[in-house]
Amino acid sequence: MFVGHLQHHTLPLPAVIESALCYLRETDFENMPAGKYLIDGENIFALVQDPVTQDWDTGLPEFHARYLDIQYLLEGEEDIGFTPANPDAVRTSNHLAEHDIAFVARQDKESRVILTPGMYAIFFPGELHRPCRASRLPMQIKKVVIKISADLLTQ
Repeated sequence: MFVGHLQHHTLPLPAVIESALCYLRETDFENMPAGKYLIDGENIFALVQDPVTQDWDTGLPEFHARYLDIQYLLEGEEDIGFTPANPDAVRTSNHLAEHDIAFVARQDKESRVILTPGMYAIFFPGELHRPCRASRLPMQIKKVVIKISADLLTQ
């Protein structure tokens, strides 16, 4: 996992991630409706979302196998639970083959990451995360999730 702010330049990241962050900087999402937007076909795409955050004590951690996530917050405040990859975690549902997502039982010692507008969190394949949690009261947020094929990290 990596957390940063879109306007603060950090250590160099892999070129494909830097390219996705550049896309986030240069794209006007203000009037863009929720939906899927292809950047490089199914290799890199953006999911514009406007969910309502849920109570911290709800939801299950998820992970992906084929894609990494860059979760970028545009509006509101979002807490995300994080736990390092745990191959021994008990899967409660597995949709990796169809949708590249699996859910696992709640994890002990979960870290809490608080995103405010302009911040992003990068979750690599296998890393457990529980997005769209409420910091205080549930609120509607707007976010963009960039999905990057893990195959592109090795190029």
